Amino acid sequence: MLTLVSQLASGSALSPAQAEEPAPRPPAITAATSLRLTERGAILAEDFDGPQLNLSCWRVWQQNPEATSVRQEHGRLVLSGRGPVGHNGLFGLINAKYKDVVLAGEMDIRSQGPSPHRLALHICGGDGARSPDHWVEIDLVDLGSKARFSPMAALPVGLDRQQDRNLELPHPPDRGFLCRLSMNSDSNRVDLTVKTDEGWRAICPQIELPLRTVHTEVKLHGSLPTPPGTTNAVTESRAWFDNVRMYPRPENHYVGVRLVRADGGQVWFRENDGWPPKITDAQGKIRSIEDLEVQLWTADGQTQVAAVHSANMGFYLLPLKSGPWDVYPVAAEIRVVLDGKSLGRPQRIESQGVTGLYPDDVYDLVLKD
Repeated sequence: MLTLVSQLASGSALSPAQAEEPAPRPPAITAATSLRLTERGAILAEDFDGPQLNLSCWRVWQQNPEATSVRQEHGRLVLSGRGPVGHNGLFGLINAKYKDVVLAGEMDIRSQGPSPHRLALHICGGDGARSPDHWVEIDLVDLGSKARFSPMAALPVGLDRQQDRNLELPHPPDRGFLCRLSMNSDSNRVDLTVKTDEGWRAICPQIELPLRTVHTEVKLHGSLPTPPGTTNAVTESRAWFDNVRMYPRPENHYVGVRLVRADGGQVWFRENDGWPPKITDAQGKIRSIEDLEVQLWTADGQTQVAAVHSANMGFYLLPLKSGPWDVYPVAAEIRVVLDGKSLGRPQRIESQGVTGLYPDDVYDLVLKD
């Protein structure tokens, strides 16, 4: 008993919590060394470059196999049809249970005959169990020297399908079109646009599209009525899609950046459960993590898109709503700045086809110890 009392008096008998050694501080951070994608924001990113169709993303949908073909070749989805046909193409298997999305893809069709087929870039909620089959699509028809873009839609009674609207553009023989459907979840309205040398052109006014989930279809279907006085020749069409992607709208979504060490560990520490977390700079000085700034720049290093300070343990959300980009993915740079000076070189994100930076991406930015 006397021994125990003397231990308590001297403080030599401590509780387990009191006896714990403080966690070692992470090493000083000196420079950004690499960037790695840890979570992709794109819901779908399809370049059709593989040796065969990715059947985890698509189901081949062919109502007229005797008159159509659906195949992947030379880095494109290639569709062909002869005569009147129903829906023939790909049905997207990846659904998103939110509506704030952009669907974009490159496409073209060439037809021979009096009744050209329609090529459709289609967004809908028709997974059956969770959302009714309301949909909107951009239909592209070959008129020879011109291409006609028009909307088609399946909507509740009373909503305007805008089916008396269309947009005709020159149809050069050596190029296709980049088309985009952008759905605003605040208004449930979809913009249907096509990219031209002068910028994006609206195909029609916005269309209200009520749904709960979204997925996409890319397909060849139908045909225009044979004009009066023409022969009954059978129309043949050949079409393609490339670089089809669906991703969150940048107006409401961010790019995530986590600052980590090379081993994946944290760059910050907390002493005595204090707040905000701390870092050690290259001179060995203890600093608030709020002194760090993470920046997003255009790939040419000329335009700063976002700059964020945060106490939230090295995780930053960079807004895209002020960005100059009109379609994704894009190339970009990410920088870490302390006292107005960049820590190491800017970390570049390259872009080609369907690879690059998307809204809702998350990256680990590795800081050198």
